[in-house]
Amino acid sequence: MIDDDARRQEPDTMSAVPDDTMQDNAALRDELSGMRRLHALQVSLAAQADARIALQEITALACAFARTDCGCVQLVSAHNSEMELRVYRGHDERSAFVQQLLKDGFQATCDTVRRERRQLVIEDIETFTPLKGTPDYEAALCSGIRAAQFTPLFNRAGGLLGLLGTQFTVPYRPAEHELRLLELLAWTAADYIERHRAELALRTSESRLAALSAASSEVHYRMSADWDEMHQLTAGERAADAMATSRSWIMDYITAEDQALVRSRIGAGIRARSAIVFEHRVRRADGSIAWMATKAVPALDADGRITEWFGAGADVTARKQAEEHLRESEARLTYVLDQVPIGIGLFDTQGRFTYRNPQLREQLAERVPSRESVQEQPRAGVDQQGQAVAIQEFPCARALRGEDTTVPVDFVDPRDTQRWLRITAVALREEDRVTGGVAVVQDVTVQRQVQTEVGALAERNRDILESISDAFYGVDAQGRFTYINQKAELLWGRARDQLLGNLLWEQFPDSIGSLPYQAHVRAAQTRQVVRLEALSPALGYWVDTSIYPTNDGGMSVYFRDISDKKRADARLRASEERFRTALTIETVGATYFDMGGRLTDANDTFLKMSGYSRADVEAGTLSWQALTPPGARDLCERAFEELRTKGSATPYERQYLCKDGTRRWALFASKRLPDGTGFEFVLDITDRKLTEAALREVQDRNAFLLKLSDALRPLPDPAAIQGEAARVLGEHLNAGRAYYVEVDARAQQYVVERDWHQPDETSHARRFALTDWPMPWLLDAQTWVVRDAATDPALPDDQRAAYLDNQIAALIVVPLIKGGRLVATFVVNQRSARNWNAAEIRLAEETAERTWAALERARAQGALLESEERYRVILESALDYAIFTTDTRGHIQTWPPGAEAVFGWTAEEAIGQHIAMTFVAEDRLTGVPQREIEQAHYTGGAPNVRWHQCKDGRHVFIEGATRPLRNGSAEPLGYLKIGQDVTRRRQWEDRQQVLLAELQHRTRNLMGVVRVVFNRTQRSSKTIAELALIYNDRLDALARVQGLLSRLNDGDRILFDELIRVELSAMGAIDAQGQGDRVTLDGPAGVRLRSSTVQTFALALHELATNANKYGALAQAGGQLRVRWHLLGTAKGIRLRIEWSETGVHMPAPGEAAQGSGYGRELIERALPYQLQAETTYVLGPDGVRCTIELPVSESMRLESDDG
Repeated sequence: MIDDDARRQEPDTMSAVPDDTMQDNAALRDELSGMRRLHALQVSLAAQADARIALQEITALACAFARTDCGCVQLVSAHNSEMELRVYRGHDERSAFVQQLLKDGFQATCDTVRRERRQLVIEDIETFTPLKGTPDYEAALCSGIRAAQFTPLFNRAGGLLGLLGTQFTVPYRPAEHELRLLELLAWTAADYIERHRAELALRTSESRLAALSAASSEVHYRMSADWDEMHQLTAGERAADAMATSRSWIMDYITAEDQALVRSRIGAGIRARSAIVFEHRVRRADGSIAWMATKAVPALDADGRITEWFGAGADVTARKQAEEHLRESEARLTYVLDQVPIGIGLFDTQGRFTYRNPQLREQLAERVPSRESVQEQPRAGVDQQGQAVAIQEFPCARALRGEDTTVPVDFVDPRDTQRWLRITAVALREEDRVTGGVAVVQDVTVQRQVQTEVGALAERNRDILESISDAFYGVDAQGRFTYINQKAELLWGRARDQLLGNLLWEQFPDSIGSLPYQAHVRAAQTRQVVRLEALSPALGYWVDTSIYPTNDGGMSVYFRDISDKKRADARLRASEERFRTALTIETVGATYFDMGGRLTDANDTFLKMSGYSRADVEAGTLSWQALTPPGARDLCERAFEELRTKGSATPYERQYLCKDGTRRWALFASKRLPDGTGFEFVLDITDRKLTEAALREVQDRNAFLLKLSDALRPLPDPAAIQGEAARVLGEHLNAGRAYYVEVDARAQQYVVERDWHQPDETSHARRFALTDWPMPWLLDAQTWVVRDAATDPALPDDQRAAYLDNQIAALIVVPLIKGGRLVATFVVNQRSARNWNAAEIRLAEETAERTWAALERARAQGALLESEERYRVILESALDYAIFTTDTRGHIQTWPPGAEAVFGWTAEEAIGQHIAMTFVAEDRLTGVPQREIEQAHYTGGAPNVRWHQCKDGRHVFIEGATRPLRNGSAEPLGYLKIGQDVTRRRQWEDRQQVLLAELQHRTRNLMGVVRVVFNRTQRSSKTIAELALIYNDRLDALARVQGLLSRLNDGDRILFDELIRVELSAMGAIDAQGQGDRVTLDGPAGVRLRSSTVQTFALALHELATNANKYGALAQAGGQLRVRWHLLGTAKGIRLRIEWSETGVHMPAPGEAAQGSGYGRELIERALPYQLQAETTYVLGPDGVRCTIELPVSESMRLESDDG
């Protein structure tokens, strides 16, 4: 300490001391005093076992450093982020501050410090935004606290151990030297906490080890280094026949047959200084022979020599006997299995086959499929439904997990993709433990080929089933629906998604016991085709059903509505019955005529059919020529000719004219009677003809709808779909126009994007106001049909006028009501009147519905494509993010520009490669890529925060994650990797840690330098005045060094010769003119150093000078220091070479530890090459240190030869 008297002895030019200097001196005195108190605390903590007392002492010193009465320490639990121990000082335990500390541990403050990882100084809590609104904020203000500081306690790994805090009742900020002392105190507290926790863990571990030894069934022993003597032997209560310690233990306990083996294994272990593991026989106390499993581990001293052995032995006699019995049993089993014609194998828990019969050797490799890789790819497995099976669900893998299942899985051999193997497996157990499994393998190549052909055939059949007019469904052996075509959906009025997979009779319980139900049962039992026409309880009308049993135990069922046919058949049967009794019951028309065709007689039935009276017949004016329409007269003449020549005419069908002019259909069958008169039965078949016409209409409609579906299916554009649908329908109906109208509710408009029209018609593709075509009647979802706009009485006058003005005489408007509102209409119209029939109207309705469905599909696909395009644009613009996908095995599938920008590989180079290529070599060797995929698979995500390797060999630091891609199934489709390149930030964080360590070390060195300078000055000074003068001079030199370093932020360049002189001057090795009796400086002046390198480089010079001043050339009487420097021109640019050479120094003898902490050497040999791209050497010579440093200098430097 420098007092005021000493300071008054300085020259007059220094009599006016600035206030800043006085404050700096006071701060220095406080800091030196604090360092002494900190040292005393460290000594006290070294012997303190009670953590709470230790933390109380730390809290007291923190309050002293911060000049306050209030402080606290809180620790984070070693197992989670919660506070576990809290110590406070100067606070009322009933205050809100203490209650918050004990309850929540000031969690908000702790989170802030944990996030920022630095000392938190709150000068005024009322203005400190991050804490406002938190319980910490309210508790502090309620307790009268206005300012605080919290210093984090970090362990050596950088983890947060707790907080050291001090509080103030007024707004306040501690001085910088007080904050530094608090940081040093925090480091001391962190060291104590780590040591205390380690000691607790050690005591717990030792207690557990002792308990384990006492409870174990094994024998534990200690042997001499050469195994000649057994030092100690212990055994638990369950250890039987434990040996006693003995020098002749080998002869006493080891059988003669195994003594050579034991000595050989012991000798090998001694030579290799490694563990000894073997099994051997021993003599029991009763003379019987037992087997012992022995393992011994050597204990080594600091030089690697064996001091003794620690071993354990377990009785394995029962296992050995069981193994012998097992070998005999396996020999018998092997003989039997070798004769089996299918592949059979036994495998262990690692998936390796322990036995394979000849058939299995030909089928599989050495390992089960879930553990085997063929041509660097695992086998592909599928289940019996053709679905891919994950490798962990392979039969052998499931058996090893102890799952009892015989569900087979088919595998394709990567070496021969045409060969398929079917495998089942079951687990082998010993009690509840799985010891392996049995695999049964069959070659199912031919079966798979047949299944493939059957599958293709089934796909073709499916297309046929969807296009046929009959309804169809399939059920499996249990009666569950496996397939339902569209026609069945339509007849039942139920969607197939509601029925598939459900039981047939559960969905139609009203049909149980009916004729269709009995037919299904009969077909299932007899496995014969059953055909049935019956009334369906489910539909309420007659159906024609054909039931075909299938080979898999199920049934294929065709059915169709035959209500019309049944009615026609009934009429036909009735007509035939009338025909048989025509003359008596008058149910079939019957006529008599001469060979000229004139009717001579007819029964009442015919008269009713034709509308004529008997008087008309008797008048002789009726003839078949008059009753026959012109189009059927040729057919009638041929029938009469056949009747004249053959005596009978083949029955034929044709129309005939009724008296009222209408036409009806009839079946005619005639025969010539012996008297030459013709007789003819006339059966009216008009209803059947109408039914057949309806059937043709259905067939034509299905053909049209198939054509429409084929036309719309490939179209992605909604407007194109509207136009194509309008064209197909318009051409089919030969109408004038056809178009799809969408309702734009927001714009209150009808919108026609595209229409179809005949060449001589105008287009209606435009927008119409809703008010121009008011059609409120469309809201009832009924199709609007106008056959003649000029005469239709249902058409309002304003609509009639609008239609006629637009040359529309006939039209069909089909409304589409979705969600209770009109969304669109489909319109067909023409300029001439037209009697639209029901078939045409139904076609328009079908077309409207299918057009709406096709538009919805196209718009959904368009939205999907738009979403994918946005995704692509995002990926291409995120150049600082590596976002890409892989398959389930980790092979890259997509590689956007962001991934290429981060890693350097192009998409062509990366796609198909494994993600391991982006990991550094250390992570690849330890399996990190695969573990990351497995974690993402089982947990839904895996963090990826680590260094990665780029194409050019450089490393980048990535922060991201890996997540599985799923489409709703349990197994992922692949994985998504997202990572941000934060290399620059990581480098700055690493640099910050280095600087913090350097600052702490430099502070300690600075205190040491001050002490050494003072001691040396004191020894060489004769008086107090001389001591004060010289010591002040050297302190000023030391301050100049710090002043040079503080100029780094000013943008100046520091000269090397100035830096070395200031550093040595601070040590007292040279005077103000750079002269010293034991120091030689040799080199050019004005060498400018890079600003970015000065701080680290100056620290290295400081370490060299400090070590020389403490232990080397400047500390010993005969020592000499020579520093030479010069510039070099190299391929790397202009570099400065410094040679530091100490001589005349008494060095430690070989084998003795070098003096000093070693920090300076580590800085020179590791930090300078890494941070400054320097080349260094550091050698402890026989008489002193030899060190060279070669580093780049400022770009403004030029060699003298460059100027020439």
